Amino acid sequence: MKTKKAILLMVLFAFSLSNILANKIIVAPSGGNYTSVQAGVNAANPDDTVLVKAGTYNEAVAFTNSGSAANGYITLLGETGAIIDGTGKGQNGIYISGKNYIKVIGMEVQNFTGTGNTTPIGISIDGSSSYLEIRNNKVHNIENDNGNAHGIAFYGTSASPISNIIVDGNEIRNCLLGQSESMVLNGNVTNFTVSNNIVHDNDNIGIDFIGFEGTAPSSDQARNGVCNNNTVYNISSLNNPTYSGDQSADGIYVDGGTNIIIEKNTVYNCDIGIECASEHQGKNTQNIIVRDNFVSGSYQANILAGGYASNKGNAVNITIVNNTTYQGTGGELALQFNCDTITIENNIFYALSNQAYLQEWGSNNTGVSVNNNMYYGESTSSPGGWSDVNAKYVNPQLVSPFANMHIASTSPAINAGIALGNDKNGNPISGTQDIDNQTRIIGGSIDIGADEYDATTMIAQNPVEYNGIEIFPNPAKNNITIETLQIVKEITLTISNLNGKELTRQQIKDSTTQIDISNLASGIYFVKLITEKTVEVRKIIKE
Repeated sequence: MKTKKAILLMVLFAFSLSNILANKIIVAPSGGNYTSVQAGVNAANPDDTVLVKAGTYNEAVAFTNSGSAANGYITLLGETGAIIDGTGKGQNGIYISGKNYIKVIGMEVQNFTGTGNTTPIGISIDGSSSYLEIRNNKVHNIENDNGNAHGIAFYGTSASPISNIIVDGNEIRNCLLGQSESMVLNGNVTNFTVSNNIVHDNDNIGIDFIGFEGTAPSSDQARNGVCNNNTVYNISSLNNPTYSGDQSADGIYVDGGTNIIIEKNTVYNCDIGIECASEHQGKNTQNIIVRDNFVSGSYQANILAGGYASNKGNAVNITIVNNTTYQGTGGELALQFNCDTITIENNIFYALSNQAYLQEWGSNNTGVSVNNNMYYGESTSSPGGWSDVNAKYVNPQLVSPFANMHIASTSPAINAGIALGNDKNGNPISGTQDIDNQTRIIGGSIDIGADEYDATTMIAQNPVEYNGIEIFPNPAKNNITIETLQIVKEITLTISNLNGKELTRQQIKDSTTQIDISNLASGIYFVKLITEKTVEVRKIIKE
């Protein structure tokens, strides 16, 4: 029998061994183990963390070792202000090729540029790399004036896939991309989650899932993944020199991908909001669910499906349900060419007065099913391209579009949706959560649109003690200003993250209050103002 002393010694030995195995390698301009990030990464083994202190490191970094399932990940972790600067340093900022069990967290990658056939990439992954987490990084000013560039790119170039990847909480901004994408998963890539990223102010596609470009020798299709809770805005090719003024950049694009769910995203002010298409003749973008998204202000349509020409590919089995769209310049939803089995149900389509809600821009579109959508802003008798037996022509009472596209407490969309059934795997086609990660069905029936109204947490349409709030700027970098009207009593203000964790709480007594949010990570947050009788919630974006 072991004595207490022997047990204590064993615990201390285990703790000591754990510390040895979980080595922390410090990279710093001075006083660390290394002054170069590359040197720290070269020294890292499974279960090691390369901690990069604040500073600007003028280098490119490539992983030379893998982590392992048995011993853990190699983690590259940047403290605030840890910057990889590519000035004069070539093509890839952080490069992972054929490596596994790697995490890249909290790094800022900037100023990687190229010309002509060189393609600069902020964070680049290729080969058959698997078990990767790319989290909370900032990527910006990745540029190619007359060629291509990417912010974050996964290229599955091997017969073995890039698989089991998480891309979460990153920001990609101010990139000049040529004919490439801000974030792309291309080729033999499977089992992925792309979530909570903020992609904005780039001159081509925001997030793209690609197939059939000859990237991989087999299984050349991004597949089996989820794209959720991302915010994509100000994406346009208007000033992109490789497009000669054409405005065709998508916020979120599935080009040849399959078995992908696009849900709970906010997309606005893009050339195209969300598109499911294939650019390769005879090839399918297939089995895509587009649900519970806010999409607004697109130059073309807010949602598109089908090849952009008759000799391009097909869009097959595309399910478009419970989205809320608002005033796309070219319409709310359009089918282009070669669509088959398209389901359009339980959506709110809030159109401009001169645009049909649903439009057919091409031909060879079959199996289009439209049912129980809510239409407002244009016709009061016709959806446009296809009939809708249970169409509802009524004001959905969005709180303050496009800034706030939630439904108000008196919205006719509440409990007006139809049951959508389950997918082939037995999961609800509507999903289990709405755009705010709340329960998808409250009150017995699903609501129409992306938002499921919840009186306990969502916005009161006619608050008793004050009428409305304004938050600006939104998105914001350091501070937000909150203006309230007719304040009678003290108001409690809270800020919570997407998981509902309360991050700050304070009292407001003035009609105008400035709140410091500089300590928050980039992402989406909820500002809640609470009185004795009312609750108002606004979504804000921290840049």
